[in-house]
This record gives sequence, C-alpha cells and structure tokens, in this order.
Amino acid sequence: MTGPEAAYVTAPSVISEIGWTVRGSRDCLNGIRVREYWLRKAALLDRIALTDDDPEGGDAATCATEAARRLMEIDHADGPHTADPRAYVRQEYALWLHHH
Repeated sequence: MTGPEAAYVTAPSVISEIGWTVRGSRDCLNGIRVREYWLRKAALLDRIALTDDDPEGGDAATCATEAARRLMEIDHADGPHTADPRAYVRQEYALWLHHH
C-alpha cells in the first residue's frame, strides 16, 4: 500500500484539483472520464481529510471514504487489498500520476 505522502508527493495543489473536479463533473455526468473523475475526487477528499482534526473519523473522512468506495465500485475492486478504501485510492492515484 502507498502512504499519503508518497501517493500525493507530485499531485497538483488541492486548489487545482478542486478546479479540475468542478470542471470534470460535467464530463462525468455525461459518461466521459468517469473513472478519472472519481479517482481524482476521492484523492482530493482524502487529502482534505488528512488535514482535518479527525482525519479518520470526521466528516471529511466520511466523505473521502464514500468517494473511495465509489471508485472501488467502478473498478470492480474486491479482495483483501481493498479493505481500506482510502488506501486503495492512494495506491491507484499514485499509479495514475506515474502514468500521466
């Protein structure tokens, strides 16, 4: 599993990702770039949750986990490696960044 520091080391700024997510929501609603949208949204919410007073149990963490679960549904992810949805997002985001 990839930790947050490694997963997000070369990520665009949170502000940049908020802008991309807002712009990308229209494409997602039209069935375009759905996986990329949910991957980037889940990673963004994870990054926000990590700065929260309660990074594992607060409202931001709940939102991050739900977005991560949505990504896992899209990926049809199953098995022991997906026991932690936010860790799954970090792993997938690090891979995505490496290839983009």
